[in-house]
Amino acid sequence: MERSILIHFDNATGSVKVEAEGFEGLTCLSATQPFEEALGVVEGDRTYKEESAPQLRTTNSSQTRLRQ
Repeated sequence: MERSILIHFDNATGSVKVEAEGFEGLTCLSATQPFEEALGVVEGDRTYKEESAPQLRTTNSSQTRLRQ
């Protein structure tokens, strides 16, 4: 499957959404991170797709421990 990074701009609200397609698990995070940092997209607004579900449980608990 072809991998793509899509950047959506909402002209009415000024919001920006970065979307990854075709990535397995949470590899999308490393792919989208440079775009999110450049655009100022906040991590707390992440929405995960079904493809990331198996790895999401493990990563969330690890991230929580790192942030404490």
